[in-house]
Amino acid sequence: MSIYVFSTLILSIIFLFVFNTWWAGSAPFKMHLAGMVIVATTAFSALLMLAIYPLLRNRGSTALSNPGFDRKAWGINVSSLLATPAAVVEGYTVIFANNAFLAELGMQGISDQILGMPLTNVIHPGDHQALAALLATPEHDKKATHRLRLLCMDGSILPVHISVSPISEAAHNEQLLLQFSTVSSHDTPGANFREQFPYHLLVNQIEQVVFQVDTAQNILFLNPSWQGLLDFNVEDCLQKPLLSFIHPEDKPLVEARLHSLIQGKRSRCLLEARVISKNGDSHWVELRARNTSSVKGERSSVVGTLTDISHSKQAEASLRTNRRSLSMLINNAPCMIYRCKNDRNWSFEFVSDGCAEVTGYEAHEMINSLNFSYVEIIHPEDRTPAWQHVQEKLAMQDKFQLVYRIMTRAGNTKWVWEQGKGVYSSAGELLALEGFIAHISDDDAPTGLIADIKRLIQSQPTHSGE
Repeated sequence: MSIYVFSTLILSIIFLFVFNTWWAGSAPFKMHLAGMVIVATTAFSALLMLAIYPLLRNRGSTALSNPGFDRKAWGINVSSLLATPAAVVEGYTVIFANNAFLAELGMQGISDQILGMPLTNVIHPGDHQALAALLATPEHDKKATHRLRLLCMDGSILPVHISVSPISEAAHNEQLLLQFSTVSSHDTPGANFREQFPYHLLVNQIEQVVFQVDTAQNILFLNPSWQGLLDFNVEDCLQKPLLSFIHPEDKPLVEARLHSLIQGKRSRCLLEARVISKNGDSHWVELRARNTSSVKGERSSVVGTLTDISHSKQAEASLRTNRRSLSMLINNAPCMIYRCKNDRNWSFEFVSDGCAEVTGYEAHEMINSLNFSYVEIIHPEDRTPAWQHVQEKLAMQDKFQLVYRIMTRAGNTKWVWEQGKGVYSSAGELLALEGFIAHISDDDAPTGLIADIKRLIQSQPTHSGE
């Protein structure tokens, strides 16, 4: 509208000057009427321009100073043009934050928690002074990159590089565009690892796989041992998720531990997991990892090692099989195999399942029980001779064999044969007794053995028990 009025005024003035050049008193009335119309139009255009211009100027300044208008316009612009985290602030107030920025803070779908709030709400308190200095810098210095720490929704700390750009060159405009990039993605070794880490030759030669993952658990670095272990080319695996090489059954545990490290909830971890090679075979590895930040709770990348323990796992599985076979053999033996202390109760630390057949008591009733004493079920007449015989053999670090009577749980008397020996430390200290106890009868024992034992027992003084 202002352009139309201004153009009409200019054309009227030009026509007035041209018309006056050939004005004559003898001109017809119509010519004089046309001149008057031109003069009137020129005057009306000038008055209209003087009246409308202040209104148009106030309207334009009002629109520019309207925060709602700027917020909407720049919000749409930032969200459509920037894929990296970004926000628009006016002073210290956040008037727009794009989806990438909200995702980094863990605020997807709850943008109202930050819009209209001070920017300091999401800046680490230790960096408030640095933020104030950054926002107070002259316009021509605000495009520099600075490092700050953001406070995420889950309480973790995210170190970022922040660049500040003024939205308008106008001196009165306080709106700024903030763009963020995480430190781990900005300062990762990647292809420049050799320049940044002078000991790369050592890393390349060690047997363990050395790796680094970013905050999204994508691989940033691998040494050549990775290819030796899984047969994958190192370059082809960079920027891929580490979890894509983990056995499906072990993924939940590995993902949870790496997430805790990245979020700064723990500083290091140690676990065993399986990785999948190029040909589909799985390898057991010991994963040791730690976060790269020295500040507790700060989000950071993770570095670690993978050590092949497949051979150890195979040996362990073989040992478990052997132990299982030995356990079955011991528990199926028709005797009571034991390990006990050399105290007056001969307290059992282990007994086989054969104890039920020999004594009538179950294993769980005899092991480390305050209500059970093996000495108490030995026949009172045999307790002292049995104890003395065992102690004499132990003093010579020799095996012992003896025959004596026990009282079973049902109250029956049984003759048993015990054979055992002491277990000693490297210093000669007696640690325990190990052996077996079997039920015998006159038919099972060698000729005259039971009679000889009976005569030996009867020759000893009778005791009431110890």
